[in-house]
Amino acid sequence: FKGYFTDGIHIITSPARWNASDWLTATIVTGVAAGLYENDVKIMKWVQDHRTTTMDAIGNNVTDLGHGKYTPVLLGGMYLYGHIADDGKSRKTALLSVESFVLTGVFVQTIKYAARRHRPDTGDPYNTFDGPGLESKTSNASFPSGHASSAFAVATVIASEYDNAVVPPLAYGIAAISALNRVMHNAHWPSDTVVGAAIGYFIGKAIVASHRGGDRLSLGPMMEERATGVVLTYTF
Repeated sequence: FKGYFTDGIHIITSPARWNASDWLTATIVTGVAAGLYENDVKIMKWVQDHRTTTMDAIGNNVTDLGHGKYTPVLLGGMYLYGHIADDGKSRKTALLSVESFVLTGVFVQTIKYAARRHRPDTGDPYNTFDGPGLESKTSNASFPSGHASSAFAVATVIASEYDNAVVPPLAYGIAAISALNRVMHNAHWPSDTVVGAAIGYFIGKAIVASHRGGDRLSLGPMMEERATGVVLTYTF
């Protein structure tokens, strides 16, 4: 649990260590979010016009899996399996997913209190913000989407740890449907879900990177029956 604090500080201070590629990525994400913000009303109307009962049913079930009552069951089951089967990777993935979920929640809630944007189901204009404050209600907790951020926070860790042809598309697909479902239910503006998804994704990636095995260059002792020396190891 000490890692929660150190990883949180590392994420907060990360812009000081960004390179040109990182700043380019941040600029692109910001630009996309700004473009969506200016078109939130049009996109929302299009989604509502194309909403169907089938899409609602699929979205509701997937959202429960991506974020909600099934998330603790999913991660708890993954950790329990890793414990019973002595699968260290499964245990590690479950623990990192929980950390990503928690830290993402902290960041998202902080932004919610700073923005206090009104949800679309209030009937207020898309650009209605109450600004920073200690009192937050459901009606003005639209930005960013907690469902989208949490779903992508967990999906990113799982997809990163099990990087194959099946797991990443499945994990990100569930997270994307969870985010879209919030727009279909008129609970979030499109820009809310995209920003939330980006926060969950980048925090998940940061958590995984911070816990990946040691330094690339290492030096260690070697002792065998007929020889004693050192081993120099470089991980590509």
